[in-house]
Amino acid sequence: MDWKRSVRILWLCNFMVSAGMTMVIPFLSLFLWQMGVTEHHALSMWTGLVFSATFLSAAIMAPIWGMFADKYGQRANLIRAGIGMGLLTACMAFAASPMVLLVLRFLVGFFSGFITVSFSYLARIVPKDHSGEALGTLQTGSIAGNIIGPLIGGALSDLFGFRPVFLVTGLCILLTLLPVMFWLEKDPVVPQTKKNKASFKEVFEHRPLIILFIATFLVQIAVLGVNSMMTIFVQSLVGNTSNLAFLSGLASSITGIATIIGAPYLGKLGDRIGQEKTLPILLVLSGLFALPQVWTDNIYALYVWRFLQGLVVGGVWPAIQALINVQSPSRIQGRVFGVTASSRFLGNLTGPTAAGAIASLFSIAYIFAFSSLLLIVTGALVGYAHRRSSSVWRKEMKEKLTTWTHRLHSRH
Repeated sequence: MDWKRSVRILWLCNFMVSAGMTMVIPFLSLFLWQMGVTEHHALSMWTGLVFSATFLSAAIMAPIWGMFADKYGQRANLIRAGIGMGLLTACMAFAASPMVLLVLRFLVGFFSGFITVSFSYLARIVPKDHSGEALGTLQTGSIAGNIIGPLIGGALSDLFGFRPVFLVTGLCILLTLLPVMFWLEKDPVVPQTKKNKASFKEVFEHRPLIILFIATFLVQIAVLGVNSMMTIFVQSLVGNTSNLAFLSGLASSITGIATIIGAPYLGKLGDRIGQEKTLPILLVLSGLFALPQVWTDNIYALYVWRFLQGLVVGGVWPAIQALINVQSPSRIQGRVFGVTASSRFLGNLTGPTAAGAIASLFSIAYIFAFSSLLLIVTGALVGYAHRRSSSVWRKEMKEKLTTWTHRLHSRH
């Protein structure tokens, strides 16, 4: 199986899915306002509900789709996600009320997970010593889509209105089915037998996997919490300027561009010296680069710190995925990546809520301190877990060597 070809195919698919899903971001609240939600507090509430509904249902369904992947493979899982997400997103063009839009967003979550599943697919087919490189390269596709999508969505909505953009988004997602179905090879599936039956109990018996699930959850809180408040923070720096949307969008785009630059190189570095060594360092560095943003009072200084943080945070997710792949027996890989996806979606759901609470109780700048603390603590947790597992491994090997030596002496 040509894994490099698979990386290229999935890079294109992830770019299209990410670009499509983020096309609606610039105008979603305006679309609700057009539907008649004009009161400020009601508009804020409905916008929050519509955004979070997808993450909630996706977190519930991710482990179930993991079971599906263990039985039928991740390629089948990609096709399932593409069909469901594409059709339901296109249906949003015909939503007549906020409640209908909310229900459709919730249903999209039941079928979502295309990008997470693509990581799992690659983890199954890529050689272990190239997993960081492959996953880092794949991540750049979704990030590039996240940067381009809002720009295209904003332009299309200005030209044709809000509703046609949902149709374009649905079409983009459905088009990804063509390369997946006709170019992507089927991934290997371990046959399930009574003696070799997969279960979630086995997933949670692996201590290193639990640590990585927790790390995934905390990293998503740290990253999404800051991203959700970026416009408000930029407004506190520059005031109510006419190009506020552009300046806040640039802050997010700069981080994405830096991630695109850093992710492939950091993935290769992790393959060379060990992902378990690079991950704690990247997490701590990312937290340290987030901390000065608390005291930033200049928009250009903010851009510099966001770029530096983006360079190192780009290597975090591929490293976590690569380590999860190493720790996962083949027969439960689908379940493991299902729980990983659920952890990520729960982090997406929790991050903006936590950041909003911190901003309202203290100051908007304190969300960077919160993010920094989470990233540093996560790095310390992962590093401690690695050192402990290494010492246990060394102890077990020492005991085995002692046993073998004793047997050799007893024979002679």
